[in-house]
Amino acid sequence: MKHGTDGVMKATARISLALAALALLGGPCLAGEPRPVASAPKFGTTNDATYKVSAFDFSPIDSTTQYLHDQQGGNYTLLTTTPYGAFYAWPDLPAGGLLETMSVYACNLNPPGGDDFLVLLEKTDPSGNFLGVLGSVTVSANSGCASQTLDLSGQNYTVNVSDRLLVWTIFGPTGSTFAMLGDVALTYKLQVSRPPLNPTFSDVPSTDPGFRYIEAVAAAGITAGCGPGIFCPDSSVTRRQMAVFLSRSLGLAYRFGETLTSVPVPEWQFRPYVNTDHYEDTGPPQLSRYLVDSVVDPPRLEASVSLPPGALLENVEFDVCDDRPAGSPPLGLNVSDAPLNYLVYLASTPGSGCASISAVDIGYTAGDSKLILWVFFGAPGSPSLGPQTRILGARLDYRLQVSPPPAAATFADVPVSDAAFAYVEALAASGITGGCGGGNFCPNSPVTRRQMAIFLAKALGLSFY
Repeated sequence: MKHGTDGVMKATARISLALAALALLGGPCLAGEPRPVASAPKFGTTNDATYKVSAFDFSPIDSTTQYLHDQQGGNYTLLTTTPYGAFYAWPDLPAGGLLETMSVYACNLNPPGGDDFLVLLEKTDPSGNFLGVLGSVTVSANSGCASQTLDLSGQNYTVNVSDRLLVWTIFGPTGSTFAMLGDVALTYKLQVSRPPLNPTFSDVPSTDPGFRYIEAVAAAGITAGCGPGIFCPDSSVTRRQMAVFLSRSLGLAYRFGETLTSVPVPEWQFRPYVNTDHYEDTGPPQLSRYLVDSVVDPPRLEASVSLPPGALLENVEFDVCDDRPAGSPPLGLNVSDAPLNYLVYLASTPGSGCASISAVDIGYTAGDSKLILWVFFGAPGSPSLGPQTRILGARLDYRLQVSPPPAAATFADVPVSDAAFAYVEALAASGITGGCGGGNFCPNSPVTRRQMAIFLAKALGLSFY
């Protein structure tokens, strides 16, 4: 029988250092417990990006630490149900990301003079060995529920290894008071190094006003020039060609909903709501997971999924097996965002065996919060627990979007019938261009390749420092 947690044991040294830091802040120390990624650097953007770690992404440091998800102040939070507890999560920031801030939503309802706890951001090597603490937030006793933001820019740290977050929730021996952790958000900027000393193109020297933009576009692999070693900066393209080139580079045409992207959620991503519940997995050929016993009402399995902010969630499918007699209470199959706004309500059909159950045309626009997929199994001790009710997995379908395509053209000289209509409208909807004046876009007017490179680099946020 499996237990609903994964105990990952490594890097005792970094735990000791974290505990030492905690001790300096006046909190009790846990005795020497064992521990609590991307390829080439991305190119620089002037815009901050956010990676959010939800309460559902944290795992207990070992199987002796029990946890519970709760709702506090409209936020989902994580707390321990044992006197002492430690949790960890690891954000998958892109290599080349320059860390800016760490924001923490947490609650500490311990009384004055009670225990503080830390939220630590660490860096490790690829093997998980501790390299140092990048920053920490102290959640003080009697501070209630609040958000804190830590400025990490002074660290000047560029992501090049897996960063791991360690969360320590420290309780008094009686367990009568508690602390909770909600979302942890990391903001970062993608970046590149300084422009090369030797120009890539012989006709764009370092003194050229478009040099750093052209070098950034070339380094991003967007252009290789117009011939061996040359860029032809003064050659022209039409504004229509530029709009197509730019929209394709930004993926803006897809954001009008031309491409449907599917995110599979396999059965192993579903885990118990509390780790005192137990589950079993069935082997091939039909992989599935079911609850064996539960202490919560109602028993449930959950999985968290991230969609790109602005993505339009269209369809959700749950694949379940319900072999109980017809007329039994159905399984609840729901989707919510992390603040627990329910978006989808579905149910199994007892006696139907294995089936796919779907909701279509949902029309929800994703934000920074992760989506939570729920499988509710009824009341504790009910016959819904056991191998007769199994989750095989789920799937979410979404489309990237800016806004719905307009019914009427924005520019008089780019009608709906124009081959570049979707691309030009995408640029207008994104605020990248306002046209050439007088309600026109001037699609046939020339633009030099230098101007196009500057336009493209600015829109993508590509710029050497």
